[in-house]
Amino acid sequence: MISFELGEDLEAIVEMVHELAVEEFRPRLREFEEARGLPDDLLSQVHEMGLTTLALPEDLGGGGMDTRTAAVVCEELAFGDVGASLALSGPGAAGWLVMELADPAQRKRLLQPFTAENGWQRRAAVAAVEGPLGLTPDAIDTVARRSGDGYTLHGTKRYVLNGDRSDLTLVLAMLEDEQHRGWAGLRTFAVEGRPQGLKASEPNHTLGLETARFVTLELDAVEVPSDAMLGSGDDASREALHRGLAGWKLMNSARLVGCMRAASEYAFKYATEREAFGKKLYEHQGLAFLMADMATEVEAVRWGVWRAAWKLDTGQTANAETAVASNAAAELATKVTSDAVQVLGGHGYINDHPVEKWMRDARCLGLVHGIEVLDAQAICEGELRS
Repeated sequence: MISFELGEDLEAIVEMVHELAVEEFRPRLREFEEARGLPDDLLSQVHEMGLTTLALPEDLGGGGMDTRTAAVVCEELAFGDVGASLALSGPGAAGWLVMELADPAQRKRLLQPFTAENGWQRRAAVAAVEGPLGLTPDAIDTVARRSGDGYTLHGTKRYVLNGDRSDLTLVLAMLEDEQHRGWAGLRTFAVEGRPQGLKASEPNHTLGLETARFVTLELDAVEVPSDAMLGSGDDASREALHRGLAGWKLMNSARLVGCMRAASEYAFKYATEREAFGKKLYEHQGLAFLMADMATEVEAVRWGVWRAAWKLDTGQTANAETAVASNAAAELATKVTSDAVQVLGGHGYINDHPVEKWMRDARCLGLVHGIEVLDAQAICEGELRS
């Protein structure tokens, strides 16, 4: 049964993270954006609080928290600054895929270093997307060729978060083998360190999310050993890959909830303090309806994220639910942050107020996470099964 109560333990975590977001992230969001990254002291602080590894199991040194807890934490961090929440060190999206696809020995080798004392210095990346067609076998041209006891990887990956400084890079590639076609040929490879042939472009200049760093990765005969392959091409591995991607997308959806919530609350506060034509802004009927819609949309997306997280936590398939939540988050976060700019009027378009940044961040994150899988296909398949 889905619970709409967080419980005492999770409430305490939310309070702690909210304080961090409001006191450390929000006042410095312009500084982070201009620096295109986070300072070491903040990365170390967040690591010591266990926030970057809370979804990893306890036997690896993580927090052992469930998917909903991780989503709530991502939402609160993004409430302070969505770009900063993405720019944190730690296993990030790669952690979700490793936990689903890897065997116990691989999990320990790849993930335990992130929970060590100096784990805040480590970053991970997922090199999956190559173009605008989503993440399907037909859209992946990167190949893995047999080479001695291992493989060599050849291809180009785009929109790779932390791809220029990752200590662990997960690369999705197709086996160069006539016997493997479609999903059966798709594999995930763990590239450790910065081996020869792994080349990153300069960080992309994006509309928003400048605090995070997205690059294009070139894989020119990158050599990996045979035990770098995570999972196989059977149905179980395909489902594990989908679960890992679902967790990844849910965290981004939760970040969008935090971003739209921040913009909505900021606009509400502004509307109660400013006057026009002899009364407060929120007393004007048009703005009142607009802000009521904003509040409704924030809550609707949050419950969609929680429902998908609940299904994942109970071991169920949640491809359709995740796709619904992520589609709604991408569309409504763009709308709510744009509406917040409108509430502020001319002030919404200058950087004296953060709403213009939240609008840019929402549009950028909505695009980046919206192309990871074919959401429409997942939704249709879910509806057909039901």
